[in-house]
Amino acid sequence: MRIFLQLCCISISLLMVLSACGNRNISAEDVQKALQHQGLEVTKINLGTAEQYEGSSLQLNGVFPEAFELALPAADMANREFVFIYEYSSEEECKSANQSGGISSLRMVDLHPNIRQKKNVVVIYWSHNKENPLMINQFTKAMDEF
Repeated sequence: MRIFLQLCCISISLLMVLSACGNRNISAEDVQKALQHQGLEVTKINLGTAEQYEGSSLQLNGVFPEAFELALPAADMANREFVFIYEYSSEEECKSANQSGGISSLRMVDLHPNIRQKKNVVVIYWSHNKENPLMINQFTKAMDEF
């Protein structure tokens, strides 16, 4: 009986640790690794590198994104595509950013946003093709990892 109780305590402790890990915040590095896991080349860039409309801001509810250029390995990409990761301290803060309408005001020249919100991050994949984004399958699978 004593062994059974010890096993129960260990099991409960393990479940608590695992559930705490499942509730942790997502980082820009986590998203970068998930995209790389899908076979994409993900290169960190300076926001000034990404073209934007004159006078527009890529800031979303006071947060500037971590910006990355996406590419397919060994492919000659005619157009540059990007992913912006807005990392918030909590899921509630992230939802507030999404509900404020700020996302709809973000613009980039000749690029179309594909938006995913997961836990504490808003991730935007900017593609040149609005109807059939080049890397949408990899992007979707990467975001489904969270």
